[in-house]
Amino acid sequence: MTTLVRAGWVVAFDGERHRVVPNGEVAFDGPRVLYAGPRWDGVADEVVEAPGMLASPGFINAHGHVGVELMAPFVDPPPGVPGRGRYAPSHAAVAVREPPPSLTLAEQQLSGEFALIQLLKCGTTTVVDAAGSGPLWWLGNPPADEEMLLDTAARLGIRVYASLSYRSGRVYYDHDGVARWHWDEAFGHEGLRRALAFALAHRGTRGGLAEALLCPHAVDNCSPDLLRATAEAARAHDLIVQIHCAQYEFEVARIREQYGCTPVEHLARLGFLGPRVILGHTVYTQGHPRVGGDPDADLRLIADAGASVAHSPLPFARRGEMLHSFGRYRAAGITMAMGCDIWPADIVQEMRLAWVLGKAAGRTADAPTCRDVYDAATLGGATALGRPDLGRLAPGATADIVLVDLARHHFGPVLDPIRALVTCGTGQDVHTVWVQGRRVVEGGRVLAADEPRVRRGAEGVYRSLVRAARARDPVGALPEALLGLDYVPPVLSA
Repeated sequence: MTTLVRAGWVVAFDGERHRVVPNGEVAFDGPRVLYAGPRWDGVADEVVEAPGMLASPGFINAHGHVGVELMAPFVDPPPGVPGRGRYAPSHAAVAVREPPPSLTLAEQQLSGEFALIQLLKCGTTTVVDAAGSGPLWWLGNPPADEEMLLDTAARLGIRVYASLSYRSGRVYYDHDGVARWHWDEAFGHEGLRRALAFALAHRGTRGGLAEALLCPHAVDNCSPDLLRATAEAARAHDLIVQIHCAQYEFEVARIREQYGCTPVEHLARLGFLGPRVILGHTVYTQGHPRVGGDPDADLRLIADAGASVAHSPLPFARRGEMLHSFGRYRAAGITMAMGCDIWPADIVQEMRLAWVLGKAAGRTADAPTCRDVYDAATLGGATALGRPDLGRLAPGATADIVLVDLARHHFGPVLDPIRALVTCGTGQDVHTVWVQGRRVVEGGRVLAADEPRVRRGAEGVYRSLVRAARARDPVGALPEALLGLDYVPPVLSA
């Protein structure tokens, strides 16, 4: 069936860049775009009138941790609250290999559905689940059964790049608050074997909505042998790899102490970097005020290798930190993609924060522009994933289309719709979403989801996460203390 969308503005791709077309049209037949431009001369089976709306390519969340949204109350503990992941030394081996389960399978499914609904409602049509069930094990796993996550995503209509995360070691904190490491090299390679088998079994399935990649968790918790093996496996099977890189100061210090170089240099020396590699965060590179060194060295290595950076400004802004800077990375020739990391999964707000903080870090009003961060959330993510069919509206592209209501009061008169979206918009302004030509959001509601049921069930899942957090903390800190509250929240007393 051929559908024609007549919008107030269409962001059409001309083969090199996005071009805004006022009173434009987008035509698509099934999963493929037929036309994007001023006026289409074909015949459509369905016409969607969208005056006052922006027709945009679907947004690509290039770095997310699907299923952690219900952990949101834990993301900003008050000053002085003890850190996360505390374990007595005797618990270290168990913590690495067998973290106790936090959720039942039904709760895992609901947690994943909650997250995917939020992503779709905010205009994300493709999300990279950057570390499977790995990185937030200390509070409760995201959907540990990635097959179940892919099934849920296919039902809702969102494209997911899924992974089974793995690592060689894990940092933990003893009773005195001292950071220590537990290493298990065999466990890391076992994880790679499982992750590779999962990726080969599931990529390209579920009507093309299920994709897969390899995700060694981070530079500092994967051994050189594991990183080399990952690079070899990815090249042999043509898989994307994403890894957390240069995300903490202590990571930079540890890599320098062990190998005499930065995390980016370490990956380059191992032959890990390449055009199929996405570096998550990559904030603490040379040129950052807290890293020092040659300000061009790390960025040159990334650009020369053709690797991409998935930028998630919000989690670092919460810690009082930021990338130095978005404009500098782009000027170095690095492909910049956009990710939401954890919560909230609103890629529109993430674009705005990248725009503002990029100017602050670069100490210039000139860069980045609104178009720069919009490009990162569309074309940049597509380039990082090796998907020239995504992130654009052009003949032959996949029909991932988002309608954003720019007629709402807070936008005011619209001169440039991309600028209006980045400076004034949020994910709540998304009205309609198509993924592969299938309408999955209408009037801000996910059509294949029972949103009230999921919202009601979320409180029970959250209580399970709180119980798990309390059980895993050897000093037994109460959740209300962790949150800096002087009362018991109703959600915990229910």
